[in-house]
Amino acid sequence: MFENIEFIIPCGGRSLRNYPHSKGIGHKCLLPFGSVRVIDHILKQIFEAGGRNVTIVCSSEDVINSFKEALKPTADLVEVLKAKGHERIAEALKETEIPVDARIQYIIQEKPLGTAHVLGLAHRLSPDKHAVMIFPDDIYLPKNSNNNQIKKILDAFVKNEKQVLGTGIYQEDVSRYSIIDNGRMIEKPEKPTNHIAGFSPFTIPKAMLDYMTSKVDDLEKGLYIPHKVGGEWVYTDGINSFLDEGGEENGYSVHMLLKDDEDQYVDMGILPSYEHGMLLALLTRSKYKNDHIAFARAFLETEKERKDD
Repeated sequence: MFENIEFIIPCGGRSLRNYPHSKGIGHKCLLPFGSVRVIDHILKQIFEAGGRNVTIVCSSEDVINSFKEALKPTADLVEVLKAKGHERIAEALKETEIPVDARIQYIIQEKPLGTAHVLGLAHRLSPDKHAVMIFPDDIYLPKNSNNNQIKKILDAFVKNEKQVLGTGIYQEDVSRYSIIDNGRMIEKPEKPTNHIAGFSPFTIPKAMLDYMTSKVDDLEKGLYIPHKVGGEWVYTDGINSFLDEGGEENGYSVHMLLKDDEDQYVDMGILPSYEHGMLLALLTRSKYKNDHIAFARAFLETEKERKDD
């Protein structure tokens, strides 16, 4: 178990890029993903990796209540479904259960001040811990069920708890992502020096979180005006500022841990890629995946015959 790690999931956006699917729900994390939901998949990866402490950062009390309702215990319903003969539905529902030794807490980010602000806010609730930040847009479908990206990141981090570790994925065009250049994280580089883009999960050492937390009040009051990306104080700027202000001299650094080629990454942050991810989940992760595969094959065969005619 990684008791000294807080798993922070930023869920403060309005999920507009997932409309109309996300319209009327608390957050895109509550969208379906195979037989479960996006948040269930993320939490399962955390718990399987040995994590037990989770902080979900939301934009309002209403969104928090949506998560609490979605994640409340349902063991009694599992038994009801089994008694009615709905075994696979019961199995899917059981996968959404939270381990009894896990703790999920919530905090509100009232203004969209960026992901460095998110980290600072969340760290107030767990000031003695390092963190792993997981964006709900970043979903991994490992070919081997034991190949858990969060676990791999954590195993590397515990060997040196002064490193920011991101998940590196080769991208021909890195202009929409972050890269490491000369020991710093460059967001949306205009002239990239490499093609390894950074994705969550990211490890964030405690000292770096302390630094971000120390800026929260002044940032909210407008007294601290850091260099911002897109009007927000994003995690890359928070990391770089910490390194510039003595962190690097004290041995802190940033690195990428490359994703295994066999593991599939799915960007859930925009409608078409979310739908692609949903299709993948239905065909590979659903309790009814064999039925879905048979249906898809029959549909494609029918379409082929129609086009041949």
